[in-house]
Amino acid sequence: MLKIKKTKIDMDKTIKNKVDFSLRSISLKPKYICGNLVKLSTTNLTYVEPHKAVLDNFMILFFNYSDQVYVNNLMNEVHINELANYLKLRY
Repeated sequence: MLKIKKTKIDMDKTIKNKVDFSLRSISLKPKYICGNLVKLSTTNLTYVEPHKAVLDNFMILFFNYSDQVYVNNLMNEVHINELANYLKLRY
C-alpha cells in the first residue's frame, strides 16, 4: 500500500513580502497557504508542493528562494517584478 506523507514547508518571508508588495500595488489582499513536502512511502519519490496566494478568481503559486511565480498553474510563469503588470492586464 502506498502511503502519502505531507510535511509543511515554512514560507520564506522575503518571497512572501515581494508577492505582498506586488499585490498591494493593485489593491489585492491574498490568503496564503503554505506548501508541503510530499513523500511517497516505499519509493524514493518526493514532490515539493508550492506555496499559494489565493485571490477571488485566481491563484499565485511560488517556491521559496525563487523570483519566479506561477499564475493559476505551473505553465504560466511570471517574474516577481512583472507580477503586478501581468495581473493588471489579465484580471
